[in-house]
Amino acid sequence: MVLIKNRVNGMLRDRLNTLTRKTHAFAKRDATWDALVHLQLFEHNWIHPHRALRLPMPAELRRYQPRTPAMALRLTDHPWSWIAFLTTSLYTTPK
Repeated sequence: MVLIKNRVNGMLRDRLNTLTRKTHAFAKRDATWDALVHLQLFEHNWIHPHRALRLPMPAELRRYQPRTPAMALRLTDHPWSWIAFLTTSLYTTPK
């Protein structure tokens, strides 16, 4: 579990300029920082296939089936795209 946390921490620090100086002071507002982190976590878990999670495919054109962490947890059956993420309407309960 520690390896996974370090991997996500490294990914966030690599992709978000606000975390490169070990502080989020360069994000002007907390809401902006939260949105940046959530978008990167979505990309990491739903869009980007991870090499360690791929499955061998028997006698097909491709050797492996790429999988995202969300696919490994059976939350989805395919890697998402940014267009699918931005155009999918989610059911929310009224406040």
